[in-house]
Amino acid sequence: MTIHLIKKMIFISSSLLLAGLLTACGAKGSQKSSLNQKQEITWLTSAETPTADSVKEYDTVSTEQIDFFGEGLYKIDGKNDAQPALAAGNPIALNKAKTKYVVNLKKGLKWSNGSMLTAHDFVYAWRRLFNPKTAAQNANVYYDIKNAEKINLGKKPVNSLGVKALSNTKLELTLERRDPYLKETLASENLFPQDAKTVEKYGKKYGTSSSRLVADGPFIMKGWSGTNLNWRYVKNPYYWDKKNVHLDKINVQVSKDPSTGVKLFQAKKADNAILSGYFVKQFKKNPDFKSILTLSMSNLEFGTSSNKNLQNVNLRKAISLSLNRQELVGDVLSDGSRAATGVIPKGLAKSPKDKTDLAVDAGNLLPYSTKEAKQLWRKAQQQLHKKTVHFTLLTDDTAQAKNTGEFVQSQIESKLPGVKITLQSLPAQTRFTKMMTYKFDMALAGWSGDIDPFSMLQQFYSTFPHNHAKFNDKYYDQLLNKIQYHDLNNLNTRWSDLLKAQKYLLSNQQVVVPLYQSSSDYLINPKLKGIVTHNLGTPIDLTHAYLSK
Repeated sequence: MTIHLIKKMIFISSSLLLAGLLTACGAKGSQKSSLNQKQEITWLTSAETPTADSVKEYDTVSTEQIDFFGEGLYKIDGKNDAQPALAAGNPIALNKAKTKYVVNLKKGLKWSNGSMLTAHDFVYAWRRLFNPKTAAQNANVYYDIKNAEKINLGKKPVNSLGVKALSNTKLELTLERRDPYLKETLASENLFPQDAKTVEKYGKKYGTSSSRLVADGPFIMKGWSGTNLNWRYVKNPYYWDKKNVHLDKINVQVSKDPSTGVKLFQAKKADNAILSGYFVKQFKKNPDFKSILTLSMSNLEFGTSSNKNLQNVNLRKAISLSLNRQELVGDVLSDGSRAATGVIPKGLAKSPKDKTDLAVDAGNLLPYSTKEAKQLWRKAQQQLHKKTVHFTLLTDDTAQAKNTGEFVQSQIESKLPGVKITLQSLPAQTRFTKMMTYKFDMALAGWSGDIDPFSMLQQFYSTFPHNHAKFNDKYYDQLLNKIQYHDLNNLNTRWSDLLKAQKYLLSNQQVVVPLYQSSSDYLINPKLKGIVTHNLGTPIDLTHAYLSK
């Protein structure tokens, strides 16, 4: 479970946190007197929600919404540490190998429908996660749980999973191998509990609308049809920590265009605005401006399994060399994003030997050279026996995605004569679905890892569901297997293998073209206090937020 997706980083410098937003949990003591009488806000989000089913969740858009109404055993706090949420304390190791644990749950936990929430609800959700019939896209990233892989591959029954409810408040967990980041793993949305009666009632439609959900987190989702652009959250009266939840209502509105969000914020019709490009420049010195460098990478992905031209490595390398990433982040995005130098973002991991950042240790694996790009393109033309090639580039229909797509198109076409790019902007969910068919040419997509840099490299493992290129390389697979399993006993060797794997992926194969390490930039209502930030997954946690007078 050291490779779980989209989890929060625990070794990140506090300087990466949104300045001024880290406060104590909720309004306590004298702060209560400063609470505004009306605790209702309007919160903007950037895209439609693909799913509200925590077991099936696989993207940051869904994660953001699930965190409003869901909660697991642990929760990441403002210091990026995992703190007990539904759990009553830390996991208790039952053996020296630290592969068997007991986690005690808080007493009296309830679902939003009033029914009891017990250890059995975790067992049900986790079995459902690995049941091959569920087709959960993130299932294989939790294969450290005993028998999880064999169950997911249909080789063992789901009841053989290494998780048991010893009582209503006692959960036993057995692992295949030790997980040094266990609490952080158990904070994952994919491992949230689920109410069996509700899931069974709605079957495959569970999590496709707010009426087909039940909550265990601070809020209850209302008015979401599965495709609409407006919905809301109301306070969950059965939440275990409801006394520290102050917002009565959160009105959520999808705002894909930053200019629309800014207008709503300035008109005081929204309590936040998501910024990019020009607006970041405009509001950088505004006291309401908040920024964070995330550990998410934005990449240009290739559908090499369905496009024979892109199976030419020299063409892929030429495309990467043709892109001036500094110009992209400086002139197009202009939002604090960092030009990519590798697949693994800066700030994710430090060397066990001398604490050097992995991105620094690896050096720049993504140089910019028009001359070399042209040389490799001519070589590719000879190998392909073609003078021209044409590709369709998929982007989301947000302003930032469109601007990035136009930049990539311009750079490639101007420096590689004969390469033609057609842009196709789609809603995020449609683009996700298209990529998961593995039948596309190129696409702009993001990827967020966890505390283990392996999570950034596993995208290209041959059997990984999100290996959109269907990259299948025996050497690379063997190297990742070594990193994931054998190197855990020697962290220095593991570090070297991480560097080796990333270099092979880019310098040798150019399977993907990382573009930039993204930042999140916002305008936040200064009267909205008690916000906690995360560097991965949901950037902002509103659980204990409140409006001051």
